Amino acid sequence: MKKFSSVIAPRFAIWPTLPPSIHLKEDNAWLPFPLNQENCRIFSRARQAIWSACKALDLGSGDTVLVPAYHHGSEVEALVQAGLTVKYYEINDALEPDEVTLLPLLDENVKALYLIHYLGFPQDGAFWRKWCDDRNLLLIEDAAQAFLTTKDDTPVGAFGHMAVFCLYKTYGIPDGGAVVSIKPPQPPQLRAESGYWRMVKRHLNWIATRRGEVGFFHALVKPAIAWWKRTNDRPHAEFDMGNPDTPPSVMSSKLLPKLLCQETARKRRNNYEFLLEHLAGMVPRQFAYLPEGACPFAFPLEVQDAQQFLARLRRRGILGLLFWINPHPSLPVEDFPRSRFLRERVLALPVHQELTERDMLRIVRAVRECSASLPTQFAAVV
Repeated sequence: MKKFSSVIAPRFAIWPTLPPSIHLKEDNAWLPFPLNQENCRIFSRARQAIWSACKALDLGSGDTVLVPAYHHGSEVEALVQAGLTVKYYEINDALEPDEVTLLPLLDENVKALYLIHYLGFPQDGAFWRKWCDDRNLLLIEDAAQAFLTTKDDTPVGAFGHMAVFCLYKTYGIPDGGAVVSIKPPQPPQLRAESGYWRMVKRHLNWIATRRGEVGFFHALVKPAIAWWKRTNDRPHAEFDMGNPDTPPSVMSSKLLPKLLCQETARKRRNNYEFLLEHLAGMVPRQFAYLPEGACPFAFPLEVQDAQQFLARLRRRGILGLLFWINPHPSLPVEDFPRSRFLRERVLALPVHQELTERDMLRIVRAVRECSASLPTQFAAVV
Protein backbone atom coordinates (compact mmCIF):
# COMPACT_ATOMS: atom_id res chain seq x y z
CA MET A 1 0.00 0.00 0.00
CA LYS A 2 2.85 2.39 0.86
CA LYS A 3 4.49 1.71 -2.50
CA PHE A 4 1.22 2.34 -4.33
CA SER A 5 0.68 5.57 -2.38
CA SER A 6 4.07 6.85 -3.47
CA VAL A 7 3.19 6.18 -7.10
CA ILE A 8 0.01 8.27 -6.98
CA ALA A 9 1.65 11.06 -4.98
CA PRO A 10 2.03 14.57 -6.42
CA ARG A 11 5.19 15.10 -8.46
CA PHE A 12 7.67 17.95 -8.25
CA ALA A 13 10.12 18.71 -11.06
CA ILE A 14 13.00 21.14 -11.58
CA TRP A 15 11.23 23.18 -14.23
CA PRO A 16 8.84 25.94 -13.11
CA THR A 17 5.21 25.05 -13.62
CA LEU A 18 2.44 27.17 -15.10
CA PRO A 19 -0.75 27.74 -13.07
CA PRO A 20 -3.86 27.83 -15.30
CA SER A 21 -5.02 30.97 -13.50
CA ILE A 22 -2.19 32.92 -15.13
CA HIS A 23 -4.41 33.60 -18.15
CA LEU A 24 -6.64 35.78 -15.96
CA LYS A 25 -3.82 38.02 -14.75
CA GLU A 26 -2.97 41.45 -16.07
CA ASP A 27 0.43 42.10 -17.58
CA ASN A 28 3.03 43.23 -15.05
CA ALA A 29 4.64 46.59 -15.77
CA TRP A 30 7.88 45.49 -14.05
CA LEU A 31 10.68 44.59 -16.45
CA PRO A 32 13.88 43.18 -14.93
CA PHE A 33 17.30 43.18 -16.57
CA PRO A 34 17.88 42.48 -19.44
CA LEU A 35 14.29 42.84 -20.65
CA ASN A 36 14.41 46.55 -19.81
CA GLN A 37 17.39 47.17 -22.10
CA GLU A 38 17.11 48.53 -25.64
CA ASN A 39 19.93 46.23 -26.75
CA CYS A 40 18.09 43.09 -25.58
CA ARG A 41 16.85 40.54 -28.11
CA ILE A 42 14.71 37.47 -27.41
CA PHE A 43 14.98 34.21 -29.35
CA SER A 44 13.33 30.83 -28.89
CA ARG A 45 16.43 29.33 -27.25
CA ALA A 46 19.47 30.81 -25.54
CA ARG A 47 21.77 28.85 -27.86
CA GLN A 48 20.24 30.68 -30.83
CA ALA A 49 20.81 33.97 -29.04
CA ILE A 50 24.48 33.05 -28.48
CA TRP A 51 25.01 32.23 -32.16
CA SER A 52 23.32 35.43 -33.33
CA ALA A 53 25.16 37.64 -30.84
CA CYS A 54 28.54 36.15 -31.80
CA LYS A 55 27.83 36.95 -35.43
CA ALA A 56 26.86 40.52 -34.52
CA LEU A 57 30.10 40.92 -32.54
CA ASP A 58 32.10 39.71 -35.57
CA LEU A 59 33.29 36.63 -33.71
CA GLY A 60 33.86 33.68 -36.00
CA SER A 61 36.41 31.76 -38.03
CA GLY A 62 39.92 32.09 -36.64
CA ASP A 63 38.72 33.36 -33.26
CA THR A 64 39.02 31.39 -30.03
CA VAL A 65 36.90 31.56 -26.87
CA LEU A 66 37.90 30.22 -23.45
CA VAL A 67 35.06 28.05 -22.10
CA PRO A 68 34.74 26.21 -18.76
CA ALA A 69 34.95 22.43 -18.94
CA TYR A 70 31.89 22.31 -16.68
CA HIS A 71 29.17 23.28 -19.15
CA HIS A 72 25.89 22.09 -20.65
CA GLY A 73 27.09 21.61 -24.22
CA SER A 74 24.44 23.50 -26.17
CA GLU A 75 26.26 26.78 -25.55
CA VAL A 76 29.50 25.23 -26.82
CA GLU A 77 27.74 23.92 -29.92
CA ALA A 78 26.37 27.41 -30.60
CA LEU A 79 29.90 28.83 -30.39
CA VAL A 80 31.24 26.11 -32.69
CA GLN A 81 28.39 26.61 -35.17
CA ALA A 82 29.23 30.33 -35.17
CA GLY A 83 32.72 29.40 -36.38
CA LEU A 84 34.70 29.84 -33.17
CA THR A 85 37.38 27.55 -31.81
CA VAL A 86 36.88 26.49 -28.20
CA LYS A 87 39.65 26.17 -25.62
CA TYR A 88 38.57 24.64 -22.33
CA TYR A 89 39.64 25.71 -18.88
CA GLU A 90 39.08 23.97 -15.55
CA ILE A 91 37.17 25.86 -12.89
CA ASN A 92 38.75 26.14 -9.47
CA ASP A 93 37.43 24.70 -6.22
CA ALA A 94 35.06 27.67 -5.86
CA LEU A 95 33.63 26.95 -9.36
CA GLU A 96 35.30 30.10 -10.72
CA PRO A 97 37.85 30.67 -13.48
CA ASP A 98 41.44 30.65 -12.25
CA GLU A 99 43.83 33.28 -13.60
CA VAL A 100 46.76 30.89 -13.27
CA THR A 101 44.91 28.37 -15.45
CA LEU A 102 43.72 30.94 -17.99
CA LEU A 103 46.97 32.77 -18.69
CA PRO A 104 48.76 29.86 -20.47
CA LEU A 105 45.74 29.52 -22.77
CA LEU A 106 46.00 33.05 -24.09
CA ASP A 107 47.35 33.71 -27.58
CA GLU A 108 46.66 36.12 -30.41
CA ASN A 109 43.57 34.15 -31.49
CA VAL A 110 41.78 34.25 -28.12
CA LYS A 111 39.06 36.88 -28.35
CA ALA A 112 36.66 36.10 -25.48
CA LEU A 113 36.21 34.57 -22.03
CA TYR A 114 33.02 32.59 -21.40
CA LEU A 115 31.82 32.89 -17.78
CA ILE A 116 28.99 30.72 -16.38
CA HIS A 117 26.92 31.73 -13.35
CA TYR A 118 26.16 28.25 -12.00
CA LEU A 119 22.72 27.57 -10.48
CA GLY A 120 21.99 31.27 -10.21
CA PHE A 121 25.01 31.94 -7.97
CA PRO A 122 26.74 35.12 -9.18
CA GLN A 123 30.34 35.14 -10.32
CA ASP A 124 32.42 38.31 -9.95
CA GLY A 125 31.43 39.92 -13.23
CA ALA A 126 33.12 43.23 -12.41
CA PHE A 127 36.47 41.52 -11.80
CA TRP A 128 36.32 39.46 -14.97
CA ARG A 129 35.21 42.43 -17.07
CA LYS A 130 38.32 44.33 -15.96
CA TRP A 131 40.45 41.22 -16.52
CA CYS A 132 39.11 40.98 -20.08
CA ASP A 133 39.45 44.72 -20.74
CA ASP A 134 43.08 44.61 -19.64
CA ARG A 135 43.73 41.91 -22.26
CA ASN A 136 41.48 43.28 -25.01
CA LEU A 137 39.08 40.35 -24.68
CA LEU A 138 35.29 40.19 -24.77
CA LEU A 139 33.46 38.91 -21.69
CA ILE A 140 30.53 36.60 -22.43
CA GLU A 141 28.33 36.01 -19.38
CA ASP A 142 26.17 32.89 -19.36
CA ALA A 143 23.28 33.65 -17.01
CA ALA A 144 21.04 30.89 -18.38
CA GLN A 145 20.43 29.72 -14.80
CA ALA A 146 20.73 33.19 -13.26
CA PHE A 147 17.88 35.34 -14.58
CA LEU A 148 16.94 37.79 -11.75
CA THR A 149 20.25 37.26 -9.92
CA THR A 150 22.18 40.33 -8.77
CA LYS A 151 25.58 40.93 -7.18
CA ASP A 152 26.09 44.08 -5.12
CA ASP A 153 22.73 45.30 -6.49
CA THR A 154 23.97 44.97 -10.09
CA PRO A 155 22.17 42.44 -12.32
CA VAL A 156 24.19 39.45 -13.41
CA GLY A 157 25.10 39.95 -17.06
CA ALA A 158 25.45 43.72 -16.81
CA PHE A 159 29.25 43.57 -16.96
CA GLY A 160 29.49 41.37 -20.04
CA HIS A 161 30.04 42.61 -23.55
CA MET A 162 27.36 39.99 -24.16
CA ALA A 163 25.14 38.06 -21.74
CA VAL A 164 22.57 35.33 -22.30
CA PHE A 165 19.56 34.24 -20.20
CA CYS A 166 17.10 31.31 -20.31
CA LEU A 167 13.74 32.81 -19.38
CA TYR A 168 11.95 29.45 -19.31
CA LYS A 169 14.26 28.20 -16.55
CA THR A 170 12.80 30.83 -14.23
CA TYR A 171 9.20 31.04 -15.45
CA GLY A 172 6.91 28.33 -16.81
CA ILE A 173 6.81 29.51 -20.41
CA PRO A 174 7.37 27.19 -23.39
CA ASP A 175 10.64 28.83 -24.51
CA GLY A 176 12.57 32.09 -24.53
CA GLY A 177 16.27 32.95 -24.59
CA ALA A 178 17.34 36.57 -24.12
CA VAL A 179 20.65 38.17 -25.04
CA VAL A 180 21.97 41.63 -24.26
CA SER A 181 25.02 42.85 -26.14
CA ILE A 182 27.10 45.94 -26.86
CA LYS A 183 26.35 45.18 -30.50
CA PRO A 184 22.95 43.47 -30.52
CA PRO A 185 21.91 41.13 -33.31
CA GLN A 186 18.88 41.70 -35.47
CA PRO A 187 15.64 40.37 -33.94
CA PRO A 188 14.71 36.89 -35.21
CA GLN A 189 12.69 37.01 -38.41
CA LEU A 190 10.96 33.64 -38.70
CA ARG A 191 7.28 33.25 -37.93
CA ALA A 192 6.72 32.39 -34.28
CA GLU A 193 5.32 28.97 -33.43
CA SER A 194 2.26 28.85 -31.21
CA GLY A 195 3.91 27.03 -28.30
CA TYR A 196 0.45 25.84 -27.33
CA TRP A 197 1.29 22.19 -26.63
CA ARG A 198 4.34 23.06 -24.56
CA MET A 199 2.16 25.49 -22.60
CA VAL A 200 -0.35 22.71 -21.93
CA LYS A 201 2.45 20.47 -20.65
CA ARG A 202 3.53 23.18 -18.21
CA HIS A 203 -0.08 23.42 -17.02
CA LEU A 204 -0.18 19.64 -16.55
CA ASN A 205 3.05 19.79 -14.57
CA TRP A 206 1.43 22.35 -12.26
CA ILE A 207 -1.58 20.08 -11.79
CA ALA A 208 0.74 17.14 -11.09
CA THR A 209 2.13 19.00 -8.06
CA ARG A 210 -1.36 19.06 -6.60
CA ARG A 211 -3.16 16.01 -7.96
CA GLY A 212 -1.67 12.57 -7.45
CA GLU A 213 -3.75 11.16 -10.30
CA VAL A 214 -1.74 13.16 -12.83
CA GLY A 215 1.46 11.99 -11.17
CA PHE A 216 0.15 8.42 -11.41
CA PHE A 217 -0.40 8.83 -15.16
CA HIS A 218 3.15 10.16 -15.47
CA ALA A 219 4.44 7.09 -13.63
CA LEU A 220 2.59 4.85 -16.10
CA VAL A 221 3.99 6.46 -19.24
CA LYS A 222 7.51 7.05 -17.89
CA PRO A 223 8.78 3.52 -18.69
CA ALA A 224 7.59 3.87 -22.28
CA ILE A 225 9.34 7.22 -22.60
CA ALA A 226 12.54 5.76 -21.13
CA TRP A 227 12.38 2.83 -23.57
CA TRP A 228 11.92 5.19 -26.51
CA LYS A 229 14.92 7.26 -25.42
CA ARG A 230 17.09 4.15 -25.12
CA THR A 231 15.96 2.90 -28.52
CA ASN A 232 16.65 6.27 -30.13
CA ASP A 233 19.78 7.05 -28.17
CA ARG A 234 21.27 10.39 -29.22
CA PRO A 235 23.22 11.61 -26.19
CA HIS A 236 24.04 14.91 -27.84
CA ALA A 237 20.61 15.64 -29.33
CA GLU A 238 20.07 18.14 -26.50
CA PHE A 239 22.73 20.32 -28.13
CA ASP A 240 20.78 20.77 -31.38
CA MET A 241 20.51 24.48 -32.11
CA GLY A 242 17.64 24.62 -34.56
CA ASN A 243 17.24 27.67 -36.77
CA PRO A 244 19.01 30.61 -35.07
CA ASP A 245 16.45 32.98 -36.55
CA THR A 246 13.61 31.50 -34.45
CA PRO A 247 11.65 33.91 -32.22
CA PRO A 248 9.98 32.93 -28.94
CA SER A 249 6.63 31.22 -29.29
CA VAL A 250 3.37 33.16 -29.28
CA MET A 251 2.45 31.67 -25.90
CA SER A 252 5.77 32.67 -24.34
CA SER A 253 5.45 36.25 -25.55
CA LYS A 254 1.90 36.40 -24.24
CA LEU A 255 2.51 34.78 -20.85
CA LEU A 256 5.87 36.20 -19.77
CA PRO A 257 4.51 39.71 -18.97
CA LYS A 258 1.88 38.07 -16.75
CA LEU A 259 4.45 35.92 -14.93
CA LEU A 260 7.13 38.52 -14.24
CA CYS A 261 7.07 39.26 -10.52
CA GLN A 262 9.42 40.99 -8.11
CA GLU A 263 8.69 38.27 -5.54
CA THR A 264 10.07 35.44 -7.68
CA ALA A 265 13.66 35.65 -6.46
CA ARG A 266 12.58 35.87 -2.82
CA LYS A 267 10.38 32.77 -3.12
CA ARG A 268 13.18 30.79 -4.76
CA ARG A 269 15.61 31.93 -2.07
CA ASN A 270 13.18 30.90 0.68
CA ASN A 271 12.78 27.43 -0.84
CA TYR A 272 16.54 27.05 -1.24
CA GLU A 273 17.16 28.10 2.36
CA PHE A 274 14.52 25.66 3.60
CA LEU A 275 16.32 22.78 1.89
CA LEU A 276 19.68 24.10 3.05
CA GLU A 277 18.48 24.12 6.66
CA HIS A 278 17.52 20.44 6.53
CA LEU A 279 19.90 18.95 3.96
CA ALA A 280 23.09 20.92 4.57
CA GLY A 281 25.15 17.78 5.06
CA MET A 282 24.64 16.76 1.43
CA VAL A 283 25.27 20.10 -0.26
CA PRO A 284 28.53 20.76 -2.14
CA ARG A 285 30.37 23.30 -0.04
CA GLN A 286 30.38 25.82 -2.91
CA PHE A 287 26.59 26.03 -2.53
CA ALA A 288 26.37 25.73 1.26
CA TYR A 289 25.81 29.48 1.56
CA LEU A 290 23.26 31.44 -0.48
CA PRO A 291 24.86 34.78 -1.37
CA GLU A 292 22.89 38.00 -1.25
CA GLY A 293 21.13 38.64 -4.55
CA ALA A 294 21.23 35.06 -5.84
CA CYS A 295 18.08 33.75 -7.52
CA PRO A 296 18.73 29.99 -7.36
CA PHE A 297 17.73 27.80 -10.27
CA ALA A 298 17.90 24.56 -8.26
CA PHE A 299 19.26 23.01 -5.07
CA PRO A 300 22.35 20.79 -5.48
CA LEU A 301 23.05 17.51 -3.68
CA GLU A 302 26.32 15.62 -3.79
CA VAL A 303 25.90 11.82 -3.65
CA GLN A 304 27.99 8.77 -4.48
CA ASP A 305 25.67 7.38 -7.16
CA ALA A 306 23.60 10.22 -8.57
CA GLN A 307 21.78 8.09 -11.15
CA GLN A 308 20.57 5.61 -8.54
CA PHE A 309 19.65 8.36 -6.11
CA LEU A 310 17.57 10.11 -8.77
CA ALA A 311 15.73 6.89 -9.50
CA ARG A 312 14.90 6.46 -5.82
CA LEU A 313 13.68 10.05 -5.60
CA ARG A 314 11.56 9.59 -8.71
CA ARG A 315 9.70 6.71 -7.08
CA ARG A 316 8.76 9.18 -4.34
CA GLY A 317 7.50 11.82 -6.75
CA ILE A 318 10.61 14.03 -6.81
CA LEU A 319 11.93 14.53 -10.35
CA GLY A 320 15.46 15.75 -9.78
CA LEU A 321 18.02 16.39 -12.47
CA LEU A 322 21.58 15.24 -13.07
CA PHE A 323 23.24 18.32 -14.46
CA TRP A 324 25.15 18.26 -17.69
CA ILE A 325 25.96 14.54 -17.66
CA ASN A 326 26.82 14.70 -21.38
CA PRO A 327 29.43 17.41 -22.07
CA HIS A 328 30.09 18.68 -25.56
CA PRO A 329 31.80 15.88 -27.54
CA SER A 330 34.83 18.11 -28.15
CA LEU A 331 35.69 18.10 -24.43
CA PRO A 332 38.54 15.75 -23.39
CA VAL A 333 36.72 14.68 -20.22
CA GLU A 334 39.69 12.99 -18.54
CA ASP A 335 41.71 16.21 -18.66
CA PHE A 336 39.26 18.00 -16.35
CA PRO A 337 38.70 15.86 -13.24
CA ARG A 338 36.85 18.47 -11.18
CA SER A 339 34.28 19.03 -13.91
CA ARG A 340 33.89 15.29 -14.38
CA PHE A 341 33.31 14.85 -10.65
CA LEU A 342 30.57 17.48 -10.68
CA ARG A 343 28.85 15.85 -13.65
CA GLU A 344 28.81 12.43 -12.02
CA ARG A 345 28.08 13.31 -8.42
CA VAL A 346 25.98 16.48 -8.21
CA LEU A 347 22.23 16.37 -8.84
CA ALA A 348 19.62 19.07 -8.41
CA LEU A 349 16.28 19.42 -6.63
CA PRO A 350 13.48 21.88 -7.46
CA VAL A 351 13.16 25.23 -5.67
CA HIS A 352 10.96 27.14 -8.12
CA GLN A 353 8.47 29.75 -6.98
CA GLU A 354 5.32 27.65 -7.48
CA LEU A 355 6.38 25.26 -4.70
CA THR A 356 4.94 25.74 -1.21
CA GLU A 357 6.55 25.04 2.15
CA ARG A 358 4.51 21.85 2.31
CA ASP A 359 6.00 20.81 -1.02
CA MET A 360 9.50 21.55 0.23
CA LEU A 361 8.87 19.45 3.32
CA ARG A 362 7.86 16.56 1.10
CA ILE A 363 11.10 16.95 -0.87
CA VAL A 364 13.15 16.91 2.34
CA ARG A 365 11.43 13.77 3.57
CA ALA A 366 11.96 12.03 0.24
CA VAL A 367 15.67 12.85 0.29
CA ARG A 368 15.99 11.59 3.85
CA GLU A 369 14.25 8.34 2.97
CA CYS A 370 16.50 7.83 -0.05
CA SER A 371 19.64 8.57 1.92
CA ALA A 372 18.72 6.56 5.02
CA SER A 373 21.66 4.23 4.41
CA LEU A 374 24.16 7.09 4.09
CA PRO A 375 26.23 8.22 7.08
CA THR A 376 24.89 11.77 6.95
CA GLN A 377 23.06 13.59 9.73
CA PHE A 378 20.24 15.99 8.96
CA ALA A 379 18.52 18.71 10.89
CA ALA A 380 15.17 17.60 12.25
CA VAL A 381 12.20 18.32 10.03
CA VAL A 382 9.26 19.73 11.92
